[in-house]
Order: sequence, then structure tokens, then C-alpha cells
Amino acid sequence: MPELPEVESVVRALAPMLTGRSVKNVRVLNRSTVAGSPRKPSVLEGRRVERVLRRGKYIVVHFDEAFAMAVHLRMTGWLGVKTQAQVAEEQDKFVRMVFELDEAPGRGAEWLLFRDIRKFGRVWCGRREEIIALKSFNKLGPEPLAITPEAFAERLHAHRGRLKSLLLNQAFLAGLGNIYADEALFEAGLHPLALAQQVKPDSARRLHAAIQAILGKAISAGGSSIDDYLHPDGTPGWFQRELKAYGREGEPCTRCKAPIKRDVVGQRGTWYCAKCQKKR
Repeated sequence: MPELPEVESVVRALAPMLTGRSVKNVRVLNRSTVAGSPRKPSVLEGRRVERVLRRGKYIVVHFDEAFAMAVHLRMTGWLGVKTQAQVAEEQDKFVRMVFELDEAPGRGAEWLLFRDIRKFGRVWCGRREEIIALKSFNKLGPEPLAITPEAFAERLHAHRGRLKSLLLNQAFLAGLGNIYADEALFEAGLHPLALAQQVKPDSARRLHAAIQAILGKAISAGGSSIDDYLHPDGTPGWFQRELKAYGREGEPCTRCKAPIKRDVVGQRGTWYCAKCQKKR
């Protein structure tokens, strides 16, 4: 599932292509894609894009007159812009929604497409307050790149349970997922099974710094293309080349050369160095 760096990369790519343009027509080719949407997607027809931003793992598009659209890519979702000629030539059976855009100077007729092989992705449309009120949206925690070290430590020590499971809890921090939780814990030298309440203050500061550093580097690299994730232009990210824990079972730790271990924590595969990563 695309995590914060991947979604941020999509937002940064789409923002200059969409801002200021209007939606002429919306077609829904798979009804489950818009399940739970506060309003029919046709409510966006004739509306102009004011801003494209990210909240956690959600792509959020603000339209004029206080309307909005939220997109969650889930496992195999892809959002990008293509010309009518490209769409006609490809005849992609995995396209689930089509947004016909007005013509922009130097760009011509284009469509914003939502493509999703496994049909897990979701698109919600409505007024901005309706999007914010969505159950899965309004419970999101603070942004990892914005939270202060003090606020992070306070939230950390207020929770029971294991570090890895807590970092994956979107109500704790919005946007972290399996890849970057493992990488941040490795960078901070903390065991995924460490108890959050028992993490020492200096360790909490290290973890906060590690989260922000790892996410920043991953965004600069365009995210990690491990399974299905691709940028809006179809190119992959390359941060997967920099991973030190995630997916490296049996390979030597880059610090101590001990083999990286894999366990299951909270039903998620978890990679770590048992020698370097301490429980406090």
C-alpha cells in the first residue's frame, strides 16, 4: 500500500497539472470505487481545482465553492493524467474512474484517470466538511513531518502496546506504513516489540528524528516501488534501493552484520536487527 512518501510524490506531480483546471465530465466505471462517497462524483462537474494536497495516505483535491475529493490508493490504485489519444490507444480495462478535464494552454484535451487492478481503492466526493467528517478521515492523527519532538514523546508515552503496532496506527500518526515504520525503528535502534510507554526520552527523540529523516529521504527519492506503485507519469520511485531493514530477511545488518530477522507483529511482516535494535 502506498505510504506517505508515495502519496506525497503523487500530489507533487499532479498539483501543477490540475490546479486551475475544471472537470467537464465524470464517469464511474466501477461502482465500488465510490462506495461511501457523501455525494455522487457528478457534483464535481463544472468545478475548478483550487489545490491538491495530502493528508496522511489520502490525496485530497480542493475545488471551488468548498467542494472536495479524497482518494485512497490502497493496494494497487494509480492516479494520473493522460491524453484522450493515450486512453483510446491503451483501452485499459483497469481504469475505474475518468475525469475529463478542460483544455490547458499547451496541453490540450486530457483526462484524470483512477486505475485500480484489485478494486480496493476508494474515491469520495462532496463538500469539504463532508470529506473531513468521513469516519476514516476525521480520526487521523498528526502529520509525522509536522509533529514536534515533545508532542511525539508525549503521545508515545500515553499509549500502551508495542512500538511497531503503534506506528502503524493512523490515529497515532497519519501516513506511516509498514515500510517506513521498519526503517525508522532500525534507524533509531529500537526493537519493534518495545513497549511505547517504556521508551526512554532520548530514544523517543531519536525515533522522532528517524521518522522525519526517513520520510524526507523517501519523498526526495519519489517513494518506494516494491509492488505496484508508480508515479503519475508511470515511472517508479527508487527509495527501495536504500532500505536497510524492510524486506531484507537473512541479509547482513548494515551496522553489525548480523542477519536481519523477520517476524509478524500485529499481522504485519516486520524486519529488524535483533542485535542492534533495543527494547528501550
